[in-house]
Amino acid sequence: MTETQIEPPCKLHRLFRIYDSEVVAVMTILLGVFQALLGLPTYYLSINIHTLYMCPVFVGAVYVAGGSMAMACERNPSRKMVKNCLYASAFGLLMGLCAIAVYGYAVNDFKSIEICEVKRSLFDDCPQHGVVEYFKSISALLLIYDMGAITLQGLLLFSAMKALKAK
Repeated sequence: MTETQIEPPCKLHRLFRIYDSEVVAVMTILLGVFQALLGLPTYYLSINIHTLYMCPVFVGAVYVAGGSMAMACERNPSRKMVKNCLYASAFGLLMGLCAIAVYGYAVNDFKSIEICEVKRSLFDDCPQHGVVEYFKSISALLLIYDMGAITLQGLLLFSAMKALKAK
């Protein structure tokens, strides 16, 4: 009888002492959900990019899928799952970089909006100014969430690469 050597399952690499890939996966999922939810007000507020609402919904879905893949990889470790986690994290990182370019453009390009020039009284405020400021704040919030999610996707990507190299 020959004994077969049982190989330990391939898990995500623990990058440093306080790093927990399950927590990073859950935070990635939450940031993806927040981005997808912020896509709803951009549907009504898309001022300079009329299809901007699709970007946070799609990127948020990619982040949720990448975080879910990392969570599944932690729960049921295998080499195939770590490879899938690597691919999902790389795709999420690429989509996040594209989204940063779109959100940065959306925050900085408001030349087509005409804002009221004359203020007649102290309480007479231009309604376009409020809408533009609201749109800028939502776009800036999307940009901040995207930067956080890119950082987390990078951590998951590096962790998966180290796990595959170790085997």
